[in-house]
Amino acid sequence: MSKTPIKDYNQIVEVIGKYIEGLVTGKKEVMQPAFHEDATMYGYNSNGFLGGTIKNLWDFVDEAGAAPDLKSRIDILDVEGTIATARISLENDAYGESYTDYHQLLKVNGEWKVIGKVFHLHG
Repeated sequence: MSKTPIKDYNQIVEVIGKYIEGLVTGKKEVMQPAFHEDATMYGYNSNGFLGGTIKNLWDFVDEAGAAPDLKSRIDILDVEGTIATARISLENDAYGESYTDYHQLLKVNGEWKVIGKVFHLHG
């Protein structure tokens, strides 16, 4: 069993916080630094299956706009060396919908980056 420094947990929360802040403000530029340029995302939204590059998230934010009433919770599920998994619960996005995201993170050149996002729309 490894011992993960608290600073890693804090950095992961900060990275996920950029994602949430970008959703709240409706500004993809705020969240883009949290994601690796080659990140992917997959899941189901109200239009059905959505998958592919993280550009899909940028397009969603551009279309949806700000979500000032968004509520969120971050749970770091596991950290092991240079990898981590976080669950993000989101209520009342820009369309009034609620999601659960799982983000896979990788520590790249000393910085945590989201490399994969899977999400579930709550009916």
